[in-house]
Amino acid sequence: MQTATLLALLVFLLTYSLISVRRVRSLSIDRPAAALFGAVLMIVLGLLPWDQVFSAIDLDIIGLLLGMMIIVSCLEITGLFDRVSYFLVERCGNLFTFLWVSMGVTALMSALILNDTVVLMFTPIIIKVCRSMDANPVPFLVGEALAANIGSVATGVGNPQNAYIVIQSGISFPDFALVLAPLAVISLVAAVAIVALVFKKDLFDGGLGKPKLIDRELIMSGMHRTKMEAPFFLVLAVLCTVFIGFIASPWLNAPISLIAFMGGCFLLLALPMMKRDTGTQPILRGVDWTLLLFFVGLFIVLKGVETSGLMSLMLDSFADLGAGVAGVAGLSTISAVLSNLISNVPAVMLLSPMIPAGDNTLWLALASSSTLAGNATILGAAANIIVVEKGLGMGVEVRLRDFVKAGLPVTMVTLLLSILYLGM
Repeated sequence: MQTATLLALLVFLLTYSLISVRRVRSLSIDRPAAALFGAVLMIVLGLLPWDQVFSAIDLDIIGLLLGMMIIVSCLEITGLFDRVSYFLVERCGNLFTFLWVSMGVTALMSALILNDTVVLMFTPIIIKVCRSMDANPVPFLVGEALAANIGSVATGVGNPQNAYIVIQSGISFPDFALVLAPLAVISLVAAVAIVALVFKKDLFDGGLGKPKLIDRELIMSGMHRTKMEAPFFLVLAVLCTVFIGFIASPWLNAPISLIAFMGGCFLLLALPMMKRDTGTQPILRGVDWTLLLFFVGLFIVLKGVETSGLMSLMLDSFADLGAGVAGVAGLSTISAVLSNLISNVPAVMLLSPMIPAGDNTLWLALASSSTLAGNATILGAAANIIVVEKGLGMGVEVRLRDFVKAGLPVTMVTLLLSILYLGM
């Protein structure tokens, strides 16, 4: 192993260790700081050339997140979250009902639009509702992240790797959904059951007995029911337009990141003009800048892994496993392992040339396995990171062990379901 490759491996392991552990003795290390520290090491050690640093940052993802964060901030200001929180408390009589309803809504929305966008909107809502019910938000945030990934399996627009597979394979949007939507439904049912079992003390009285009830009248009496006014409908109209733009982006020949960014920029100007007590600064305060910096750091670290030759070495270790791609089980196993090593989008790009032309079953297996594998750990999928970081920003910490004790069994069960379902 060359010196540059060895150094990149050490930086990679150190960065991901700091991100995962977040505490060394009495020193607390935030994930954005750990990621940016790893990025600086990649640059200082010469593992990533200066002229490739800025090109390493994926502006599509940054633009998408920034645009949607601005829209979500505007929704918060105009009272959507208070309204939805009131509605959920009004409809859910116990904590288990709230769990499966929130997971179901998250999964459904994630099938229609990018799952990262969905968790950006739903995480604050879930935390608000949990606080109003005096319930531990952690089980519901974990369930939200798992449901977002599972729901995104269903369609070709649920996540970036699905969009890539639809384009590369030539599978039509309806055909893709017709096969994988039932798998997503089955996997969601399994995920709800596992999350309820893992967090039974938070959801049920006396083990898995009676679900903990919610005193809806008492909670609703202390909640503010926001009146929906013109500014809210402006933001909602922009959000709907952005979603329509996502669906129509292939015909518009415009990236979804640009559509989201334009929607956010429009609201920065339009909302303060319509809602005089709101300025640009309150909107921008709702943007999670630390999350954006976290992604910037990760992009630079992964680019350093690539330019140092470490990624090629990691990929070569899978070259001898190429024969395993011939079957659904083999491809799913390799895809799941690789997705947790280098993330699911690079894993899909690596494995796609190994799939025989016209073998739609293997393409679909690649889509489902690479996505479902992301539920194993916090770092397995961008949606997981967003949920955890947004929660932390609102004072709720989802620890790695809390996530893994539900995420890992959900991953194992859903991957098995995927193999059995697609392998029949």
